[in-house]
Amino acid sequence: MSSLQERLRRLRARTGTQPLAPQTSARSGLAEISPDARSQEPDRDPQDQHSRDPGQPVDKAAETELLGPDATAAKARPLSLAERIRRLSTTGPKRVYERPTAEALAESLGAKIIAPGLLQLERHQPLTQRHGRFQPAHGLECHLAETNLTRLALPAPDGWTFIDTETSGLAGGTGTWAFVIGIGRIQGSEIRLRQYLLLELDAEPAMMARIQPELAAANPLISYNGKTFDLPLLETRLRLNGLPGLPESIPHLDLLYPIRRAFATRWPNCRLASCEQRLLGFERADDLPGAEAPAAWLDWLREGNPARLGAVLRHNRLDLLSLAALLPALSQVQREPLSYGADLSALARQLERNGQAREAERLLDAASRDLEPAAALVLARLKRRRGAWSEAVSIWERLAAEGTISALVDLAKYQEHVCGNLSLALSYARQLPMTPEHVHRCTRLQRRLEMLLGAPPKPAANSSTD
Repeated sequence: MSSLQERLRRLRARTGTQPLAPQTSARSGLAEISPDARSQEPDRDPQDQHSRDPGQPVDKAAETELLGPDATAAKARPLSLAERIRRLSTTGPKRVYERPTAEALAESLGAKIIAPGLLQLERHQPLTQRHGRFQPAHGLECHLAETNLTRLALPAPDGWTFIDTETSGLAGGTGTWAFVIGIGRIQGSEIRLRQYLLLELDAEPAMMARIQPELAAANPLISYNGKTFDLPLLETRLRLNGLPGLPESIPHLDLLYPIRRAFATRWPNCRLASCEQRLLGFERADDLPGAEAPAAWLDWLREGNPARLGAVLRHNRLDLLSLAALLPALSQVQREPLSYGADLSALARQLERNGQAREAERLLDAASRDLEPAAALVLARLKRRRGAWSEAVSIWERLAAEGTISALVDLAKYQEHVCGNLSLALSYARQLPMTPEHVHRCTRLQRRLEMLLGAPPKPAANSSTD
């Protein structure tokens, strides 16, 4: 087995830091040089790093030459020969890629060049093709207005446009580039997936000029977290390139918000990947994580390495298809919330905000036996508002028996203001925790009751102890 000295010499020879020296004797550890080789070899300093005995002290100049000028760690402690070999093995020349031409890259990706430094890739997929458990075609049948997910009055599906971007980072602002812009558009029985890939920074004006009219014609624009990320970023890039921004009149449906309403209290997070796994039942095979997309683009810009650009485009296409599949999925969640583990109280409150109180009540009534306290309180409130007092009281009494504070408050209010039964109202109030608000309620009810019975009112200080 060769010594560490021999391995170091060979490693330096391979990395180009020193020509390969003659063979070393494993027995002696010294170089065996032929007479011809000695005659051609220049004179060496006896203390030269590559010919010294491993047991001798390390010469500082030779150490610097071996480890490089930035080896500050060597000043703190001497480095072992094994450490020097490890460091040297990482200092070889970087791999240089042969940058393909734009034509060759476009052909390999199935794209076309539409401007210098800008590629466009277009594919069509039937809306009846499943994406996990759902077909995007089912989203067209419900027209979203019937799913009660949004207040938008949506037109026929042919104007629906999905948007997703791959960017150089998540910080936003003028330093963040959108290097892939994917736009999916409903066209008849298909969804057209059109993607723009930026190969050169100078091509950004051409890309922005292409996407601006496409997005301006959207009706509506559908995204996932586009309201806070994708759209503001694209607005910034449009302005920086001297182009008009997107019209404010474009209807925009950000699917992150209905997902959050339904599942924020049920899932660890509401990322699109979580939607795919937990709701769509879609598993990506050999997918490039979105977090690695910026590095894949930088590999191309800096080194001419296109190896992962195709994977970035595929990731972006799957994002667009997931957006299309979320429409029928959310419609199904609205119809069968318990089957998908949705938050019923949040869904009902959204319906109520949309002016659909009766739909909210029907939603909760359908699952009344399995309602959590928060959802049951919403149902009781809806029944109270339409005057169904007996049904509301029944819900409050069940919740009060389980120790729900809000139900006790509602019962106290009902007995005082609707029934006029101050004694029963006080009985419910005394079951509440003695917070300042509840103490005041008890005091007020006690005084009213005593005045009604003709007894002199007791001091307020004693009322809280009754």
